[in-house]
Amino acid sequence: MLILFRAVQGTGACGLASISMIIVGDLFEDVAQRARYQSVIWATYAVSSILGPLLGGVFVEHATWRWCFWMNLPLGALAAVVIVMFYKLPFQKTGLKEQLRRIDYLGVFFIMTAITCLLLPLTMGGTTFAWNSPAIIIMFCVFAVLMGVLIVVERKAAEAIIPPSLFKNRDIVILYSINGLTGLIFMGCTFYIPLYFQVVQGASTTSSGARWMANALGFCISTTLSSIALKWVKDYRIHMWAGLVLMTVGVGVLILFDVETSIAQQVVPIFVIGFGNGMIFQNCILAAQQAAPKEDMAVATALCQSANSIGSAIGVAVCAAALNNALVRNLNKLPAEMQGVIKHLDVVNNVNAVPQLQEDVRALVIRAYADSFQFLFKVLTPIVGLALLMSLFLRKGK
Repeated sequence: MLILFRAVQGTGACGLASISMIIVGDLFEDVAQRARYQSVIWATYAVSSILGPLLGGVFVEHATWRWCFWMNLPLGALAAVVIVMFYKLPFQKTGLKEQLRRIDYLGVFFIMTAITCLLLPLTMGGTTFAWNSPAIIIMFCVFAVLMGVLIVVERKAAEAIIPPSLFKNRDIVILYSINGLTGLIFMGCTFYIPLYFQVVQGASTTSSGARWMANALGFCISTTLSSIALKWVKDYRIHMWAGLVLMTVGVGVLILFDVETSIAQQVVPIFVIGFGNGMIFQNCILAAQQAAPKEDMAVATALCQSANSIGSAIGVAVCAAALNNALVRNLNKLPAEMQGVIKHLDVVNNVNAVPQLQEDVRALVIRAYADSFQFLFKVLTPIVGLALLMSLFLRKGK
């Protein structure tokens, strides 16, 4: 039930994120003006990202995790009322049935099933199943087949959800790839840095949320400053290069995170990652809107947002696989007499079991976790470095 309705929630959230960018792109021809309004939207998102983890931590510690979902009901209702009252859509000549007929249902089906067949083996490989097991190999093969079918379907679709013509533009392909890779990094950090705080540092959920605020703060500041700077530095590549360099440095510094790392040493790279991500994400969307033909601007914007969302989903799976495999490896190195209690409490899959361990065992398990997190950040650093390398092939644009 939770997974099903989280999927429904995610569908709505991604739709809102894409449509808000499309509306701004449609309303404003001037890129600098468009950037200002988009920065306001992303600043609002960043502020919400600051408050969300804090409230989530408070609910978990002092009430119930269910409030993380209940609180969205009045907020969603208020947003719906405001949209109905103040956002006036232009008259549509075609009816709802005609618009529903135009949807590329086959494209939606194949892209959803293909991504699912990619995420499942990435999540379960090395833990639930061995990487060379038939289940993992079959799912990867099914993913490849479905992607091939998707390409054929989209070439024949009257109004393809992923227009093949867009991918003839080199800049758009690079921009989508960069947005996907940075989405992978960002969501991986969002999920696993707070986990590092809780397991390795022994921080509470509220404290973890407070430390992660630095990321949202950096994102908020950079989107605002980048939109202002577009008046003088009109080449979007410069903004993206700066953001990617900052993000690469920030993720690289995470490799140094250890049991003894101070809060100040944690917050600075987290802020830098958020600051860099804000510069990248906003300029990726603006550049994609400029690179696409005007009639495809809405689709180009939605696909850019989707690339980030798909990268985010893959990021969680990749990080889970990297962390869990490293953790199993490191825990197996511990003395044989400790293996029984470690396996009995399922320390790999149940982080809440770590405080229940005896002090000497707990110290070694925490060290194993710290080493595993360092391995995870070593995996993420070259990925963001790859995004930086790809950005060098973007053509000059304003």
